[in-house]
Amino acid sequence: MSNIQLHFEIASAQLNKFGEELCGDSIITSQNPEDSTIVLSDGLGSGVKANILATLTSRIISVMLNNGCKLDDVVETLIETLPTCSYRKLAYSTFSVAKFTQTGQVHLVEYDNPPAIVIKNKQLYSVQYQEHNIRGKKINEALLPAEIGDYYIFMSDGEVHAGIGGIWNLGWSWERIAEFVERIVNKSLTASQLAFELTNIAQQLYASKPGDDTSVAVVRVREKRVVKVLIGAPGKQDLDRFVVNRFMSGNGKKIVCGGTTSNIVARILEKDVEVDLDSIKPGIPPIGKINGINLVTEGIITISQLLKILKDKQETPDYHLEQKNDGVSLLLKELLDADEITFMVGQAMNPAHQNPEIPPEFGLKTKITEDIARILNKLNKQIILEYY
Repeated sequence: MSNIQLHFEIASAQLNKFGEELCGDSIITSQNPEDSTIVLSDGLGSGVKANILATLTSRIISVMLNNGCKLDDVVETLIETLPTCSYRKLAYSTFSVAKFTQTGQVHLVEYDNPPAIVIKNKQLYSVQYQEHNIRGKKINEALLPAEIGDYYIFMSDGEVHAGIGGIWNLGWSWERIAEFVERIVNKSLTASQLAFELTNIAQQLYASKPGDDTSVAVVRVREKRVVKVLIGAPGKQDLDRFVVNRFMSGNGKKIVCGGTTSNIVARILEKDVEVDLDSIKPGIPPIGKINGINLVTEGIITISQLLKILKDKQETPDYHLEQKNDGVSLLLKELLDADEITFMVGQAMNPAHQNPEIPPEFGLKTKITEDIARILNKLNKQIILEYY
């Protein structure tokens, strides 16, 4: 288990109060290789004012915590920045904060929001909070272990109150939501699917006219999906063995792009390359098979078409892929499923690409790979580029 890296899959969904163009809740997330932080803030009231206050609250918390500030300092800054409403004697903004670390720890901090729902081993987990009084504000804090299979659900009170005065006179309630989550979680349920389910039911309970801004943020803890992609032969032949050994090291899936590259890998590993003729599609070269390698594709034509698909979709990244077995589709699926992708880019020049009849972009293997990496990074993939 010690070699397994955790990944914190984060998703959120929101409903605006009926008649409002802006949501009075704010959700901010930040992720890096060491930890992931999520902040959910609920501004008092609704509309523009609530949106500004909630956004200001979540940004202050996010920036200060990411810069190593102590909890007391963050709360005091909020108290000084966001005064109490003189009429209702309430804070202008409530918040939930969670920080997940690669060492397997979760730090929860909550102020006046519904408590987090935590699921461990598909069962509701009772969080033991410590109560702090900071400048007259009651802050709940907890430390607990983060383990593969856990779900953490954070909500604004619009979710809990869904149905009041309508389908459920007392609202959906935290207890009912927790029971519902406990029923539907399973190994394959994504954070995005759970967040959608929860806000979708709230929308129905509100009869499609939400009486309050409603926000849900979900964190699913799972094993990090790691992929290494070897594209092109090394610039110097005496690097072949070193590069292949590095490529094969560590956990995760292995993908080889390029005919010459696959032959080098097969030679070093003392394996055969088999061509899968069933995978040939118009304009797309066939894939290959090497025992111990997850995917073997042709090189420049495949990655050029992959880049075109990513460019076409990056404005509205909605990748509902059909179950196709061609090289471009299979490569795209593996990259979209991954959390961390290492591109190992060989610098050898392919003589075939010097042919004047070959389109000029085919000679730009490194640039195409870097463009692919840049788009994938925008899709929250952790990207590592190595050159040989």
